[in-house]
Amino acid sequence: MHSRIGRTLAVSLVALVPAAVQAGSPLVCFPMAIGTAPSLAWGSESGWNAPRPEYDRARLADDTLALLSPQTPVLVRMETLRRAVLYASGDAVAARNLFDALRGRARLASGGKKEPLARFDLGYAVEAYGATRHGLDRVASANPAEDGYALVRQALAARGPDAQMEYAAALITCDRTRRSLSDRHLEAALAGARAGSDLALTLAAHQRLWGDRLEGLRAAASR
Repeated sequence: MHSRIGRTLAVSLVALVPAAVQAGSPLVCFPMAIGTAPSLAWGSESGWNAPRPEYDRARLADDTLALLSPQTPVLVRMETLRRAVLYASGDAVAARNLFDALRGRARLASGGKKEPLARFDLGYAVEAYGATRHGLDRVASANPAEDGYALVRQALAARGPDAQMEYAAALITCDRTRRSLSDRHLEAALAGARAGSDLALTLAAHQRLWGDRLEGLRAAASR
């Protein structure tokens, strides 16, 4: 796992208040705009951390994989996995079952048409879960060790140009030590974000995350 995990908010998911995550973590604290697309049950579509208290976490792995079909857009996958890791944080059994399912599917799909998406799902989940207080140690203990960003890069290479997947890579690398790398992915995402699309709406909703970087990249692209 990358060494960028820093301060955490020590809050209990079991107590049904926001899960412990790195303050402002882009992978966890910034929901994707997915419109009416189906995803995991959530208490508030506008709330970054609104897991439903009645949701049965024993169903988490099955529900998550059922939502991640080959036809599911990448941005919806990102939001579904974001919700999944929030449900899994603080529930060791749910987390283990979720990652066992994601890893198993990635192995089974190896070499097939579904491989890019299966690799992407595992890689994005590894990175998002690693941003939670409980997730860092559990993901880091995987054998063999997993590099979520590397899995996403492999998915991009196999899938070809994909603006939504580029945005996922930009979020993963959104830290001070990898700003130039994140900007390259963000520039590719911006280039493919059609006006009014879910990706364009997501970028607008994430303005406070990127600050003046979005306008700077847009200006550079228009020159």
